[in-house]
Amino acid sequence: MTEGATPTLPRPEGTRPCETCGTPVDPLRAERVAFVRERFRYFCSVACRERFDTRVTPVPPRLHTPRPSSSPFSDVPVLDGGHATARAVAEVAREPAGRGDGERRSRPGARPSPLPLPRREPLPLDRAGLPAPGAGGLLLGVAGLGSALSLGLALAGDSRVVLAARVILAAVACAAFVTERTTSARDASDLHPASSSFAPVGASGVSWAALLFGDPLTGDAATLTSVIVALAALGAGMLRRARRPLDAERERIADALDGKSRRVVDEEVVEVHTLDLRPGEEVLVERDETVPADVAITAGDGAVLPWLDAKTPRPVMEGDVLVAGARVVEGRLRAIVGWAGVDRAWLRLTNDPRRRADLHASLARNGRLFAERGAPLAAGLAALTAFAAGLGGIETLLVAVAVHAACAYPVTAGAAARRVAEAVLACLRRGVAFRSAEALDRAGRVSTVVFCARGTLLLGEPEVASIEALGDADASEVLAWMAGAESSEQRPLATAVLRAARARNVRPDGIRSPRIHAGLGVTAIASNGQPLVVGSRALALQERVSVAIAERRITELEALGQTVMLVALGGKLVGLVGLQDGLMPGARPAVQHVLDAGMEPVLLSGDARETCDALGRALGIEHLRPEVPPAELGDEVRRLIDGGATVAVVGRSPADDRALGAADVAVALGSAGSTAADFSVQLATDDARDAAFALHAARDCLKKSRVDLVLCIAPALTASAIASLGLGPVALVPLSAAAGGLLALSRS
Repeated sequence: MTEGATPTLPRPEGTRPCETCGTPVDPLRAERVAFVRERFRYFCSVACRERFDTRVTPVPPRLHTPRPSSSPFSDVPVLDGGHATARAVAEVAREPAGRGDGERRSRPGARPSPLPLPRREPLPLDRAGLPAPGAGGLLLGVAGLGSALSLGLALAGDSRVVLAARVILAAVACAAFVTERTTSARDASDLHPASSSFAPVGASGVSWAALLFGDPLTGDAATLTSVIVALAALGAGMLRRARRPLDAERERIADALDGKSRRVVDEEVVEVHTLDLRPGEEVLVERDETVPADVAITAGDGAVLPWLDAKTPRPVMEGDVLVAGARVVEGRLRAIVGWAGVDRAWLRLTNDPRRRADLHASLARNGRLFAERGAPLAAGLAALTAFAAGLGGIETLLVAVAVHAACAYPVTAGAAARRVAEAVLACLRRGVAFRSAEALDRAGRVSTVVFCARGTLLLGEPEVASIEALGDADASEVLAWMAGAESSEQRPLATAVLRAARARNVRPDGIRSPRIHAGLGVTAIASNGQPLVVGSRALALQERVSVAIAERRITELEALGQTVMLVALGGKLVGLVGLQDGLMPGARPAVQHVLDAGMEPVLLSGDARETCDALGRALGIEHLRPEVPPAELGDEVRRLIDGGATVAVVGRSPADDRALGAADVAVALGSAGSTAADFSVQLATDDARDAAFALHAARDCLKKSRVDLVLCIAPALTASAIASLGLGPVALVPLSAAAGGLLALSRS
């Protein structure tokens, strides 16, 4: 309410408050009604309406720029008027939703609004362009320096003054470390401050108690405190340094996807903040603009750089999907938002705390849980063991805090998380997005990779390579019958046959009553009234057509890698048509990548065995699954799973949906940004090499994470057992943990 306005009165039922003075207003009889900031507003008088205009940023008139009649958006006005206009409209459009009846609603059928990405202050950068360490790095330096001075004073002897100075310096170092842990900005993957601070504080407390009571182990306690603080500060600093490039890249992705976009509202274009987009809304993307959300194109065509770091443009058209961060380099697109906010593919596993892969991947979570929850249990068990071994009270306490420090070492909690973040970001740079942290875990355990041949390893654009007539028929008649039968089909083989008929000026036969047999071919009635069969050998045998006369020739063509289609008229074989499909440019490297990663490639195809044999020899695939009808693709994948394999299927939707749906890990080409299915791995490209890279990266991530955890945990537990039995110095325990952790961080 504006200054000097009357108090808000109780509102009778069915009324609304005046937007300026709060007086109850009947919406049906309001003196003035205005649509401002995407909501209707009701006023009790003309004066209130005019005063309300002075409280908001005025919305300037939208200038309608004519479009050429050939444009698919010729009837869509666009915003013009310079930067001031754009800023004003953006301020109006960014008003938070949810105020009264003005709450903005998504389109019918749209998903609930996603959690928006919080707006962040930019991180300070150092000379290398990485996030600067800030005050936290200074505090860690103070902790390390204080610990070093305390250790250095051990050379001055064991007098009470020297011991007191050592305990004080160790306490100062401990205070600096604890302050850094509790006050500095903490990443969600970091060890909880209470866990990382317990051992230094505990060791410092034990050293003070030993000093006050004149215990002869005061020097050992001060030494252990200094060692624990120094190594904890070193580990935290090294981990932060190792993670700085990853944090910088995450920040770069978030900044690149945080900007302005143009939303279509009632056929008018309004400039809004990208984070205000919601699923189901329409956006307009011009040349040299970035796609603001994961979208499906509804109109327009052109060329885009298909993801944030892509270098090669590819053509797009109506029906294609794009991920946020794609850049339009040619054309003009109109699209429907599928995923927005942190639901976008490039932010889901990098910037969303609910789904960040380095927080929720199994090994990353286990490392953090071991450091936070396993450390107290290990410390308690070590204390009981030390007490049973006859160690004194101070010694037992020192063993407990040393074991806790070793198990709750910062690197133990963050080493596996760093590996996961590296894998996710490396895949994003190749245009590959994992659906979830669980999908990344499953991909790392894959033992068998099934390639759906057509459109994955093969181009999916076959050409007619040979036409052979049998009996009294000639090649033109064979092609005419086949073209007539295939004219009702939409599959690539049918397209190739019709293209060949046009090239040879052959008119398709006027067939009747076509019946499509999925994955086999077509049966129909030819124009002369005789039954016609066009399709595979399996269909011919099913229709009781003898193929013995051409068996040898069929085998020869299939051995050359051709797909052979048979044409039978009146129950007799009258011709053969061989179709040749080329290999994808990256087919052979993709298979080799799978083999190098220790996974078994499998070729899944509906072609004849001889054709698959030729393809397998060309690609280096020994495990073949030929002659599989489309309806049985899922069953074939399930047979592999029942045999004990963890199976990933590389294919294209919707042609290979049955196989993808049955797989443990579904890798879908060209599906990044799509909302049609929940594929485990979505690619912004059609390149099988990127699919193989994603599986290899996940497998490598799992292997390296396991090794890192073993390096962090095994030395710590071994040294803990030795110290708790009194067989070695207590300071050996945190030293062993630090050595293992730093070795894990130094591994490439």
